[in-house]
Parts: sequence; C-alpha cells; structure tokens
Amino acid sequence: MRLPRALAMLLTTILAGCAAAPLHDGVYPLRPAQSVTLARGVVLKYDSFSDSRCPANTQCVWAGRLIFRFLVDGPDGVEEFTLGPDRPAATPASLHGARVVLDTATIPPARAAGTLRPGDVIPVTLKVITR
Repeated sequence: MRLPRALAMLLTTILAGCAAAPLHDGVYPLRPAQSVTLARGVVLKYDSFSDSRCPANTQCVWAGRLIFRFLVDGPDGVEEFTLGPDRPAATPASLHGARVVLDTATIPPARAAGTLRPGDVIPVTLKVITR
C-alpha cells in the first residue's frame, strides 16, 4: 500500500521533529544555576559545586576536593554527572557519545582561610566535543 505523497511528507516532518538535533562542538563559560542549550531539546545545566579544598596558606590533614555537578535534560530524561580537577571529562549517555571537558586552567585556586563568603561561586568553562 502506498501512502499519498502529502501524507508521507507530513509523517516525515513529524518524525524529524521527534529526533534530537545533532550536537555541535562548543566552549561554554557557566556560573552555578546557568544552563546552555546544546541542541534542540538538549540542555546542559551547571547545577552546583562542592568545595572542600584546603584553604590557601593553611596546613590540612586532607587536601579536600572540588566537585562540580551538572544536569543534562534531553529526550531521554535528566542525567546527572560530576566533573572536577581530578576527573575533568565525562561522556554522559544522554549526549550520545559527546564528551564534556572541564577547562581546569580556569578554576580559581582555593580561597585563603576566613575569606570565603556565603554566596561565593566558582565559574567553570566547559568544552563539548562531539567527535
């Protein structure tokens, strides 16, 4: 059975609208709670960070860690992943093979003891690599 040409074109248009648009390489500077649209229907959000690094000019038993939390909201739902200086790259399943890489050179050093204020944020720069 052959579909009328107009119906076939309509179905093709509808099905094309359901597929996620391809991702493109890009560099994205973000602050906590900011997001960027990577493709139609795919949003990457810098959710939060946790900074337990040893403050500058102090001695610590444990060096601490810096962890950045991200969310990808796409056609497959919401996926969480984390990055940090010790793990600067991830390949979230919802990005279908694209890698997200943290530019560790843009991470500021730990603040000196007593200088951290509520509301201080740590911006990040991410690179999305599709190949």
